[in-house]
Amino acid sequence: MYPDEFPRNAWYVAARSAELTEGRLLPRFLLGDPVVLYRTGDGSPVAMVDRCVHRQLPLSLGRLQGDRIECGYHGLTFDTDGSCVRIPGSSRISDRVRVQTFPLIEGDGLVWIWMGEPNSADPGQIPDHQWYTAEGWTTAAGTLHMDARAQLLNENLLDLSHLSFLHPESIGSPEIAEIPVSVSFDERTVTVQRDMRAVECPPFFTRVTGIDESIDRRQIAEFFAPAFHITTTTLKPAADGDDSRMARQKTMHAITPETRTTTHYFWSVSRDYAVQDQAVTDYTLDAVAGVFEQDIQACEAIEHIIASWEPSYPLELNIKVDAGPLQSRKIIEKMLTTEGAHAGARAQDRFTDTATRAAAKAWTARAETLRA
Repeated sequence: MYPDEFPRNAWYVAARSAELTEGRLLPRFLLGDPVVLYRTGDGSPVAMVDRCVHRQLPLSLGRLQGDRIECGYHGLTFDTDGSCVRIPGSSRISDRVRVQTFPLIEGDGLVWIWMGEPNSADPGQIPDHQWYTAEGWTTAAGTLHMDARAQLLNENLLDLSHLSFLHPESIGSPEIAEIPVSVSFDERTVTVQRDMRAVECPPFFTRVTGIDESIDRRQIAEFFAPAFHITTTTLKPAADGDDSRMARQKTMHAITPETRTTTHYFWSVSRDYAVQDQAVTDYTLDAVAGVFEQDIQACEAIEHIIASWEPSYPLELNIKVDAGPLQSRKIIEKMLTTEGAHAGARAQDRFTDTATRAAAKAWTARAETLRA
């Protein structure tokens, strides 16, 4: 049913650009692996396994010496390519003494990581999100954490009928769940579209656009496997004969697995209306975070039920609106099969280790205190 493994030969958002500042080590579990991220003096991002190969102290508890990380336990020092360049008391260092590094791509406010076969990392597979920083748009962004598997959010975002019931006081309206959707897909994407005519304007959109009448509203939910979404919303007064009062909004959702059953949620809302109005941005930041917290609460409740049944699952009923979510499962399973994830356990498979979730949660909570 719900995938709890994710392919490694894919791009995931590791951090927001603003999170990586010069001179700071950022620890983060990604796909079950401890990773440390930082910037070099010229601003380039670096990512490597957060583990000294000597006695396994997290490198994020060490310190930066220029562009290199010095382990805080015994002083082994690693360059940006992961090679060890210093072992106190040793004059010769084998080329095999190194930590694993990961390809990174930074652009439009995000830092993307590839944790699979490095030679397969194709920057062309990163979905376009230029409007995140484009002229004529403004963006409110945040980061959340979820104690549930990433696929639950993938499916939440591909079935927006839930807006009528989970978010009626903000972005939902009664008509949404009753209006049919069109679904299209290929090997790596799923698109779900819903067109609504002369429907109620939800409270959130009345507040940010000033439109207090029935509207024509379009929702396009795009899924880029395995863990990235763009939800495009357009709306205008239903009585308007043209698009002069059209409001456009693009919501980005980067769903990065932390462990098998915990998730990083990087989100943003970009708009082409009220671009200079800071009050709208501030309200959007607070209101949208509240909406997504409701999604997270629902997903965590589902995870709780799933966990009580594993390794089996109770029978689920599928209905018309599940076409998009079910297709996303099929795409991820196919990616995993192609990658060989089901051929047997990987030699160092921490992603499916039941202890990883607890380790990641504990380390995330303690890292800042320890490094301070």
